Amino acid sequence: MKIFQFVLTIILFSTYANGQESISPSDKNTYVFVHGAWGGGWDYKIMEKILEAEGHTVYRPTLTGQGEKEHLIGPDVNLDTHIQDIINVLKFEDLDDVILIGHSYGGMVITGVAHRVPEKIKHLVYADAMLPFDGESVLSLGNPEDKNFFLDLAESKGNGYSIPPFWKEWGKDVPHPLGTFQQKIRLGNPDAEKLPGTYILTIDPGAESDGFSKYAERAKEKSYYYYELRTGHNLQRTMPEEYAEILLKIE
Repeated sequence: MKIFQFVLTIILFSTYANGQESISPSDKNTYVFVHGAWGGGWDYKIMEKILEAEGHTVYRPTLTGQGEKEHLIGPDVNLDTHIQDIINVLKFEDLDDVILIGHSYGGMVITGVAHRVPEKIKHLVYADAMLPFDGESVLSLGNPEDKNFFLDLAESKGNGYSIPPFWKEWGKDVPHPLGTFQQKIRLGNPDAEKLPGTYILTIDPGAESDGFSKYAERAKEKSYYYYELRTGHNLQRTMPEEYAEILLKIE
């Protein structure tokens, strides 16, 4: 009898530790963050800490030629390379039912991943991110002035195949592979179109619109969940708690 009571006490303690019900395996989510241009997985340490504290699992891979993989940048790195980077994370880590999150340029990547391995994905999240249609590229989605700016920057300061950050303080940001901006995305998997999604638009305080608003409209047409945060483009830095709160609503 005493042994039974001891075992029961242990079970109850593990379930209600600190007065809170523990998260069951079926309630745990797997979040995979895909960073934006010039960035790296390092930028999601805070998000990882917040979400894992809630009992979830987080992956924050770095794309080829970025972050700690900056030494791998070269003329052959393109959008397909980055899409395959994330597919390989899902494959080799044996991940399924993933909440796949793309920030900024990362929206191009997660869209490509969704159309190649939709069976691996539970939910797509576009965090102030591009949401392309078939045949579009980063350069085609921008205006001609932006396209010429990036091409000129790559030619004059990036060895012809990389785009250096164009702001004063780089921090940990590194040059981005030009080929990923030039290559047109290939879509067309109907199963990918059935995936549920969320769009988070950030708008600078005081501004009335944002350059990513057109992608938010595309998301609304897909009946994605929609949120707005009054903050800068890098919401993982400026509003990590609010960002995580939105992600935690996904079931």
